[in-house]
Amino acid sequence: MEGSSRTLVLLNSLGTTTALWDDVAPRLTESFDVVRFDQRGHGTAADAPPTTRLDDLVDDVFAVLDRLGFDHAHFAGLSLGGMIALRAASRNPERVRSVTAMCCAPVLDRQSWLERAATVRAQGLEPIVPAVLARWFAPAFRDRRPEVVEAYSAMLRSTPAAGYAMGCDVLAEADVRDDLAAIKAPTLVIGGAEDPATPPAEQHAIAAAVDGGRVEILPSVGHLAPAAVPEKVAELVLDNAKRSV
Repeated sequence: MEGSSRTLVLLNSLGTTTALWDDVAPRLTESFDVVRFDQRGHGTAADAPPTTRLDDLVDDVFAVLDRLGFDHAHFAGLSLGGMIALRAASRNPERVRSVTAMCCAPVLDRQSWLERAATVRAQGLEPIVPAVLARWFAPAFRDRRPEVVEAYSAMLRSTPAAGYAMGCDVLAEADVRDDLAAIKAPTLVIGGAEDPATPPAEQHAIAAAVDGGRVEILPSVGHLAPAAVPEKVAELVLDNAKRSV
């Protein structure tokens, strides 16, 4: 469809809303029509049906594109959003022009995510907030930009407990290892050098398994790369997407 090759979808991580991309999206709009929306259980989609399946979240992305009238687009996603982008590119290659997967992993430790889901269902998000923020932002960034950390702390705390726990369930079951070799779209994997949640080794593993996959590790960056270095993230997303325009 006309214009769809200039469409770029931004996919959020667990515990964030579309505001994750507020400092990235304006740097993309001169070249692309940017689409962003809340994941199930978050923000404006808080009342969406629960799921444990990554494929259901992939279906949500394509449903949004269908409603907008776009048959294909470029995908860029962070963490859970990165796994969604990778699965989408494997499952529906004709609809995915490029993939930028940030701070994600091919598969995660199932038990730890089930335990986190149980904690949140029983006690709410408050018990996990300090540990999540410590993963999201590198120590030097937390000291330098406390206002950003506070904004994301509020965003995390505003996430419905049921929606966050549902995202944990999805991450406990998600496994894109078998998807990677099937991806044909230009693929860039971005990681944070100080990301304890999905360390650089995970980004290298993804890129190595994708034909022609490339990797970029950002120094002094934790898990939320778009919040820490939006200018650099926008630059990398644009460069990768333009490889297939």
